[in-house]
Amino acid sequence: MSEIREIVTRAVVCKGKKTIRINTTVPLTDTANKILGCFVTANQISTELLNEKVKVNGNFEINIWYLTENSNTTNVTKSSLTYEDTIKVRKIICDVIGNNLSVVTSLLQEPTCMNAEICNDGIKVEVLLEVLAEVIGETKMMVTTFACQETNDAFDDFENEINEDFLNEEG
Repeated sequence: MSEIREIVTRAVVCKGKKTIRINTTVPLTDTANKILGCFVTANQISTELLNEKVKVNGNFEINIWYLTENSNTTNVTKSSLTYEDTIKVRKIICDVIGNNLSVVTSLLQEPTCMNAEICNDGIKVEVLLEVLAEVIGETKMMVTTFACQETNDAFDDFENEINEDFLNEEG
């Protein structure tokens, strides 16, 4: 016979994801002739819940390796960048108990330099990242339970089948 029970648990109640595109210009101390590489490192992200949205704050460092104008030397420039965006989340579960909500975020795509080009002011860089935001809260669930029909008879019979003198027997 089965019964239906109601349990309270923490679960994902809202979810959303967003691709964030950041365009910036990194200033240079000398003139660049050619870009040899552009890398994003040291990404840090924090989030907070604001009604039906998750506010994302982050920062990272852009490292650009380039050939100087006289084409004899290379140089690396570093620039720190902060960003802010919001992710709209949609409800997955409507019956949320209380206001004890927390946000869990993960990066589906780490910040990556998608494009870098030389301009008058320095180097224009386009960085792309994708963030998944999940709002965790308490909710009620209905679960089906089944009564235990097993007996311990099988275990009792097993004990009777054990030969305690098996080491003493000659074989």
